[in-house]
Amino acid sequence: MVYSPPPGMTRNSKVSGNRPMGASPRILVVDDNDDNLYTLKLHLDLEGYTEIETARDGEEAIARLKASAFDLVLLDVMMPKVDGFEVLSWLRDQTRLRDLPVIMISALTEMNSMARCIELGAIDYLLKPFNPVLLKARLGATLEKKRLRDEVDAHLARLQEELDSARRLQMAMVPQSFPAPTPDFPIDLCASMEPAREVGGDLYDFFLTQDGMLCFLVGDVSGKGMAAALFMARTKSLIRIATDLMRPRQGSSAAPAEIIARVNRELCENNGDMMFVTLFFAMLRPATGELEFCNAGHNVPYRLNGQGLAAIEGAKGIILGVRPDAVYAAGRTALAPGESIYVFTDGVTEAANSEGELFAEARLEAVLGAGAACSSAAEIVKAVGDAVRGFVGTALPSDDITMLAVRRLDPSAL
Repeated sequence: MVYSPPPGMTRNSKVSGNRPMGASPRILVVDDNDDNLYTLKLHLDLEGYTEIETARDGEEAIARLKASAFDLVLLDVMMPKVDGFEVLSWLRDQTRLRDLPVIMISALTEMNSMARCIELGAIDYLLKPFNPVLLKARLGATLEKKRLRDEVDAHLARLQEELDSARRLQMAMVPQSFPAPTPDFPIDLCASMEPAREVGGDLYDFFLTQDGMLCFLVGDVSGKGMAAALFMARTKSLIRIATDLMRPRQGSSAAPAEIIARVNRELCENNGDMMFVTLFFAMLRPATGELEFCNAGHNVPYRLNGQGLAAIEGAKGIILGVRPDAVYAAGRTALAPGESIYVFTDGVTEAANSEGELFAEARLEAVLGAGAACSSAAEIVKAVGDAVRGFVGTALPSDDITMLAVRRLDPSAL
């Protein structure tokens, strides 16, 4: 008899992610009666199914399921040693086999037996003696669902692989190693970024200009996912490029407000989706501690010293990417030896626990105020990160969490 594929399947259909295209579905027939096994196998052969294995009881069936992959199980209920109910219970506890379709074939007509099989995970129940036409239809429909589910699972696996690669690439775009302090560079610096999803829209960066200024920034792009990550990469690259190109030969670097205004104009170009980014950008002269900064709609950072902590207000401007003619102001301050600046995104203060309560500024300030005078940049970042994770607990992250700490040291102590 010529093989007639089940409805919806072709000879080239992919029915399992573990076999090549065009492979016949693998079916396991489990029955303690040799006549029933022979009859079922004969009908399957006549329908063109060539990959068929048999088991004479539930114990043998479990052994075969452990050793090989199948697309469908035809399972009797009443068997010696291990019955059909026990096989279904075992399957339900196996992560790999939890979605394996099982059709019960039994002489039991009690509604309770049928209901129990369905509750344990069987997708169908056929009575003996079975109708060959009905068996063919149920097999075809079940295998088609299995094929579609396998395709969805394979597609999701590919997407997950791509997202994992995107996450690794994004994390490689932000500095992961931090320069050691020296007498010529008395700066202790540390940062961290934890995306809420596989990829996120937060960013941080730091780099030195040719005239010795330490530039550092923390930003938060609207939204999450791949679009936010790409906008983040664009923003980071534009800041570095603008900082370099806007410095005249043999001259000093442009001011943060000028650099941010230029970056804003570029981000407004071809921004049909109206994405935007909040950003704190600063330039620090390591030798003197002079700090010039610009705040484009971002969270206000904190200054930490022996007297506690204080918000660094001023130089506030509109978010980037919305209005190309926006003008940004510059703020100025200075970091004395032993003082630190802590910059963060709202993922820190808006981190929520399972009750919906926010971490909030009060808890952040309490963590920063505890031992801030003697904490290194890494200790500051770790203390806040640990506090946020402890507060959130098992709740799913709602936003990316990014922070950066810069501490100016006494050069004579290095």
